[in-house]
Amino acid sequence: MSAREWMMSDRNMADQPIESFTKLNNEERANLALLIRQCRGWSSQNIDEVVAVMAEDGVYHDITLPPAQGHAAIREFGAGWLEAVPDLSLYIETFCVQENVVCNMGRMSGTITKEYFGLPNTGKKFDCQFSQICFIEKRKIVYLRGLWNAADMYNQVGWDLASLKH
Repeated sequence: MSAREWMMSDRNMADQPIESFTKLNNEERANLALLIRQCRGWSSQNIDEVVAVMAEDGVYHDITLPPAQGHAAIREFGAGWLEAVPDLSLYIETFCVQENVVCNMGRMSGTITKEYFGLPNTGKKFDCQFSQICFIEKRKIVYLRGLWNAADMYNQVGWDLASLKH
């Protein structure tokens, strides 16, 4: 299977107007809008957009790092990502929404241009699969878990897979 054969969509679903998701009820569409805004924040390198959709005590858990809880910690985590990968881009292939749970899957790509949470700058590009699962309460994301193919990314940028072990 080539690198792109696994893609489920030839367009970024995050670029579609929220109103175009007509099979969702209003609450589900509003919940999806939070996840889309968060994705657009990453892709536009605007951590304020990511933080804006999170609850004050919300948790953003990138599975390769300890969870970031609260706006200050999420902002610090996001700044670390965007400093190391200033061209980070999220491409959303599909969404799944069920009441207050919203999931997406797609790919993330970028270039490691600076140290990434203790790992060296390699100057290399990556493009790997990822997904996110969000739990929403009172129009804010209270918990987001980001899952991505870290082994694939590490291989692409030349990092030792043993460094994935915590």
